[in-house]
Amino acid sequence: MIDPLAQHESQEEKQLKLPLKQTSKFHGFDFLRAIFSVAIVADHAGLFTLATVQGVDTLTNLLYGNFSYLAVPTFFQISLFLFYFKSKKVEFRRFFQKRIIRLISLYLFWVSLFVLLRFLFKGGNAGTAQFAPISVRGWIEFIVSGCNSPFYFFFSLIFTTILAALIALFFKASENNSIRVIYFLFVISCILIFLFSIFDPIISNSYIGDRESSLVQTISGIAQWDYNPLNFLPYVFSAAIVVHELDRGKLEEITPLFQLKLWSLLTLFLIFTLLEWILLASLVHYSRLSLVFGSWLLLYLALLTTRQVPCVVKLISDCSLGLYALHLFFTHILFAENTSFLHALSALVPGLDILVEFLLALIGSIALTLLLKKIEGLKNFV
Repeated sequence: MIDPLAQHESQEEKQLKLPLKQTSKFHGFDFLRAIFSVAIVADHAGLFTLATVQGVDTLTNLLYGNFSYLAVPTFFQISLFLFYFKSKKVEFRRFFQKRIIRLISLYLFWVSLFVLLRFLFKGGNAGTAQFAPISVRGWIEFIVSGCNSPFYFFFSLIFTTILAALIALFFKASENNSIRVIYFLFVISCILIFLFSIFDPIISNSYIGDRESSLVQTISGIAQWDYNPLNFLPYVFSAAIVVHELDRGKLEEITPLFQLKLWSLLTLFLIFTLLEWILLASLVHYSRLSLVFGSWLLLYLALLTTRQVPCVVKLISDCSLGLYALHLFFTHILFAENTSFLHALSALVPGLDILVEFLLALIGSIALTLLLKKIEGLKNFV
């Protein structure tokens, strides 16, 4: 699901053209939508643990930490890129209001439905305790995390879109040197992400007095919290840089300087990937610079691709929003509470339960998405 909202824009916005010599459509985005929406279903269905079943733990960690966890950062890169790009072609205030209202409606619809179904399936105090905030902090965490679910994506996208709107206004009001400010902010945001990633290792090797421990624990919790919107700050600036280059024709041909930039992003991705494997105890969080540089590189490659999109890829891409949202009701609710059938499959063939859960979640979500697209009151939510 790369910018799932892009499929639901007005007809005027759909007709916008990308001023590249090679293509007038975002063909590459369809590939990224399809690949990473399926990857997220595989992640939540536990498909990558099949490597562990076969005794290859390193492959499981690689698929989760360095493939699946690239999905959400890539979503943000593409979503924010399209926001910047389209905001230049239509009346800005109206476009921004429409975008924010849509994001808020998606957040409210899916989180409310998720809470309701979790309550109905789990029921009683044991079920409600997981999503019934009883303090101010609890309510904040509940809202930001989307009921402790992948629906945090919508809240963080609201947060980053508001920042992107400020950046867009800054571009309109500033001179040519504005891009230097964006690069500076990008570097600062990367430093913040880097500090988040190394905070726990530093603290674990240092003595912290009792008077400081509460504050340190709070900072550590924020730094390692997957739902922390600050993890996605760099994408606000990297997407702005790409649109700035696009407007000035710098992506119309692959110059030696542009090649150097692509190789630099690849090198940075590999360097930080290696450092993270060495220094971090866990790769399953978003405060990692490898994700920033890897997703930025994918954004460029998607813009440069000239390949035609196969029908199956296009189908999955068009269903990406529904796929992202609906699969959670299979993996996080239905199969989480009814495991006897899957356990029986596992007893027959180790790992068969995981494969079946993945296929049912994937096919079921696509089928439900196609069905909901035909219902007038619900088609805008998928």
